[in-house]
Amino acid sequence: MKIGKLLRETRLVAGLTQTEMAAGAISESFYSKVERGVHNIDADTLVEVLKANHINPVQFFSRTLDGPMQESPHKKSILDAGFMVKKIVRSANKRDLEKLGQLKKEIDQAEEQGKPYYIWISYVLELMTTWITHSTDDISEPVKKKIKHLYKGDNWGFINYEYLGMAFIALTPEQVLNFSHTAYQSYEKNSENTLSYTNIVGIADLTIDFLMYAYIHNFNKELCAETFAFFDKNISYEASFYQRRVIIRLYKALFDNDTEKVDFYTRLLEEDNFTFCLQNVPITKKDSSHAH
Repeated sequence: MKIGKLLRETRLVAGLTQTEMAAGAISESFYSKVERGVHNIDADTLVEVLKANHINPVQFFSRTLDGPMQESPHKKSILDAGFMVKKIVRSANKRDLEKLGQLKKEIDQAEEQGKPYYIWISYVLELMTTWITHSTDDISEPVKKKIKHLYKGDNWGFINYEYLGMAFIALTPEQVLNFSHTAYQSYEKNSENTLSYTNIVGIADLTIDFLMYAYIHNFNKELCAETFAFFDKNISYEASFYQRRVIIRLYKALFDNDTEKVDFYTRLLEEDNFTFCLQNVPITKKDSSHAH
């Protein structure tokens, strides 16, 4: 199967627009021409597009092959995995523990039936759940091993930024301070990061994970100064980062004790059903008479 056709099928099944699928790695216009076979796309850029949409590049490329190797009989397809990630994220954003429990049952059943999802599915589910419950009791050994593998590595990139930040909730304050500082240094030293949309997304999410953790663990404002400064310096003012910028401003307002701004940013996030990031933040009332 040709790359353009496979990209289109993957995008449609995932319910994404061409702009969303392009993910800032390339323009929507260029991406559209790739799907139609008018333009070719180089391998590095294609991998950036796939990672930005949480699509495993290995499984994606395997579908370009003819014959029985096109789909692995021992794994859920990448499209199934993509759907599952979106379900997990959507449920976590709503802090819907009941739905997350149902998704865990689906994942476990797939494992029992001999067609498991790839390891990052359980990783995302367990850690998203932990951020909501603030309990690490249900983190499995395979996921614990993945966390250790990430923070023992020194080859920083999207996976480390995105998934290590997600794992902050399972680490100690000392570890979180150390790893966030190391991540910021690594990003700024590697000039190639500025050209990678996926790395920018990963490091931006890591800063948010740090601030959520910092608020849960009552860090003082000084311990968060590096993170606020890093975000302001390195994360662009593109529309695709608007929601992340709202979250950063919310936490800055929290550490500044600016209740008016806290109320404003909280309401914006609630209206978009994006309450996952409101770690220990009082949920505002819809009735203005009950506002902070």
